[in-house]
Amino acid sequence: MATKQELIGGYEFLIQEARRIAASLSPEEWTKAADQDGWKNTEVLAHVAGIGGIVVPFATAMSNAPAGADVGAAMNIDEINAGIVAARAGKTPAELAEEVAAAYGGVIEWVRGVGDDLLERRATMSGYKDVPVSDLLLRMTVMHGLAHIYAAYSAVMAG
Repeated sequence: MATKQELIGGYEFLIQEARRIAASLSPEEWTKAADQDGWKNTEVLAHVAGIGGIVVPFATAMSNAPAGADVGAAMNIDEINAGIVAARAGKTPAELAEEVAAAYGGVIEWVRGVGDDLLERRATMSGYKDVPVSDLLLRMTVMHGLAHIYAAYSAVMAG
């Protein structure tokens, strides 16, 4: 099970790397496609920023779901992601990085104050079955966000 300190450290690193990439890429590099779905690097950072705003309600929903219920079964993740990205259209990378910092800063404060019992509860989300909520948070927010940032860098390196 991921500890509170591991989650906090992961979110702090995600904030750091969002700020780093916002300051690192040129305007042309921000327009490159970052993944096979065709998202541009700015859209990838917009996605990471937007996810930060839904972590706490999502974790709460996972922890309150009945045992064995797939929390993601009724979600259209593509639709959710499209809405998150569209809501941030036109924001600069610097603005998006600061949104990442603010959103995940709030998540860090929530993690500090939430009871261990919530983080220890087991939940199911799509392919993740009966996993502690803390591990789901680590995988689906920290590692997911960092993977997107790495994909943006990779898109630039690929030319």
